[in-house]
Amino acid sequence: MNNVQHLQREGRACYKRREYAKALEFFDSAIGRAPSVQLLDNRAACQDKLNDLPAALKDAKKAINLQKEDPTGYLRAGKILVKMERESVAVEIYSHGLKNVKHAGQGYELLRIAYVELMSQLSPPKSVDPLTVLPRELAEQILEYLTFQQRMNACLVSKEWTSFFRSVPSLWQRLDLSDARRKVRPAFISRAINDLTLLDTGVQSHNLVDLLREAAHLKALRILEGTQIGQRTLKQLVTSLSTSLETLVCYAPNNKMVDLGMRPYQRLTTLKICVGSFAALETFFEAVATCMPHLRFFTAHQDLRHASHTRVPLDLTALDKLECLDLRLRWTGCVDVMLPTTLRLLRLHVPHECVLKTSASITEVRLPRLAELSLDVPSVAALLHAILGVEDTDAEAEELVSDIHTLALSVRYVGMGEYTSDLAAAFQRRRLRQLKHLTTPHESDIDRFASMVAESLQALESIDVSGTKITGVEMKQLVGMPRLKRITVKDCPHLGRDAVQWARSQGVIVDDRASGGGHSGLKVRY
Repeated sequence: MNNVQHLQREGRACYKRREYAKALEFFDSAIGRAPSVQLLDNRAACQDKLNDLPAALKDAKKAINLQKEDPTGYLRAGKILVKMERESVAVEIYSHGLKNVKHAGQGYELLRIAYVELMSQLSPPKSVDPLTVLPRELAEQILEYLTFQQRMNACLVSKEWTSFFRSVPSLWQRLDLSDARRKVRPAFISRAINDLTLLDTGVQSHNLVDLLREAAHLKALRILEGTQIGQRTLKQLVTSLSTSLETLVCYAPNNKMVDLGMRPYQRLTTLKICVGSFAALETFFEAVATCMPHLRFFTAHQDLRHASHTRVPLDLTALDKLECLDLRLRWTGCVDVMLPTTLRLLRLHVPHECVLKTSASITEVRLPRLAELSLDVPSVAALLHAILGVEDTDAEAEELVSDIHTLALSVRYVGMGEYTSDLAAAFQRRRLRQLKHLTTPHESDIDRFASMVAESLQALESIDVSGTKITGVEMKQLVGMPRLKRITVKDCPHLGRDAVQWARSQGVIVDDRASGGGHSGLKVRY
């Protein structure tokens, strides 16, 4: 280590004497022995002076990857990108840095100043984007006065405007071509529309089905809240678009069945179905598993006051490209759910016992790619243990299993004592050692839970303890975690204002907005 420090001192001395090539040799030797953010930044500075900007940028990126919470790499990378006349990329680097660096200290302030100055340089004099200044509700009301053609033209202003227009379904409820200079043929509409959203409207005839039957370019269909559409019309509409659809979203809370038919949906990658209940749950899952081989994102929600009946396991193992699965279901009969091993995200909200499997012949659950998990089920700790799987003693096999970085848990069905004792062992599992984001059980005591989190989850960056009985004592335990950047404490009546202010003084972002008023209850002073 002393040798590395000697090389760094010699390199800095050469840099001050403007002997950049010689300084570069010292920094190369030091990095070869023990790389660090400061050494990489020193070498990047030398390469910058020698006008080797690509090499300097490469070292700046290495510094970022080595320590994402350190502002040094972001500052160096932004400076070099500006020299390379890539200001827009520099803005993205600064913005990314502001999200990762703790909101305290000189480094964060320098990063913020660099971002603000660069943004002001990129903005034309006296320019103001109205969509960023006006309240969103007011902007939407103004844009509703535009004709369809004017809205299409406005989408050409910038990517931000395009994104804003597409995020407002109400702007596309009605297609008004009454002022068209020529007669509008149905074929034009079929070709022009590639993303259709229906909101608070009625589909009462087959006109829309007939109009879109030949819509070879329609890739996304979203039927949102308030749209009155019959089951038969919905089936005809969806099956007529089965060859082109890539995204299908359907909210039909009054329907008891969504029949997608058994036609192949070769391009469908995203499916989100929300209904009152599934009259034939196993048939629906069979259609999904059989006819949608390229599905990557699948959501199925129903009103939990109603239950569907199934006689066979809900089997999705055939979906070998599925990455995200979100199930909010209630059923009677068979309780097995068969999952594909490719899942990266799993959200499970089931108000009764269920058994997860990834193979009919193996009882062990194998989800090696899983990175985000949300469980709202009975015996949640036991199910969490099952999903984490059996830890492999083979080091090479363990490297193929990803760490879980986001976890949300609920304990509405079990006692807190049972929950914490089982969960304490789960938090010691290898796959949770790098957990970054945690949502805790609401409406619960968390005295033991907070200490358990602070001791076991040292990599945690954010935690949501909203709705709990957290006090200043537990807050201090959580804030003391080495990497914690954000804590959410909405609707926590036992948490005092002084505890919140103390946490912020430690550089932690605290979201304490309460739906029921301000803070009250116990005051703990430090």
